[in-house]
Amino acid sequence: MTSTDVMRGMEAPVRSGGRCSHYSSRMRRLSWIGIGCFVVAFVVSGFFLVQLLRTIPGTPAPVDQGPVQLDGVGLTIFASERGAGQSCTAKDASGAPIALTEPSRSEQFDDAGDVYYVVAHSVEKVPAQAVEVSCTDQSATYFAGRRHTAATFLGPAFAALGSFALFGALGTVLIVVDQARRKRAPRH
Repeated sequence: MTSTDVMRGMEAPVRSGGRCSHYSSRMRRLSWIGIGCFVVAFVVSGFFLVQLLRTIPGTPAPVDQGPVQLDGVGLTIFASERGAGQSCTAKDASGAPIALTEPSRSEQFDDAGDVYYVVAHSVEKVPAQAVEVSCTDQSATYFAGRRHTAATFLGPAFAALGSFALFGALGTVLIVVDQARRKRAPRH
């Protein structure tokens, strides 16, 4: 650098590791942003995984022991045996009947080695409350709990996968672009 360069306010690039510092600092910035995208991917997908874990229903309660407290929206009635048939009626906390429908296909819920077979779902969204369920068929034991549907689980699951894929891909692209620019950067 000459004295005239200093007087004009022009500074020559400072060398750092054999490359110009203004190139390498900009390129390192892309790598750090890419790493930040990976961190965001883990945090956001972790949030959705927590939401997914919250949607997992608890163990259904036996209906012959009095009212069943629902801990979420909807009502599902289960039987201890496959093909037990829908012989149940349900009433909400105010005593109004709850409309029930049989599932269109065979459904079951596994919980810690116990298998519960779905015999009916509530037609409408039943808010969390105490419900009274009575079943006329005595050949099977009946249980009730929060509504179990695939849609309940798919929302948080797809959100977790999508957010991880989006931010992970963005981070990967930024790091690859940074590495490509580093290879093409002029050496001084």
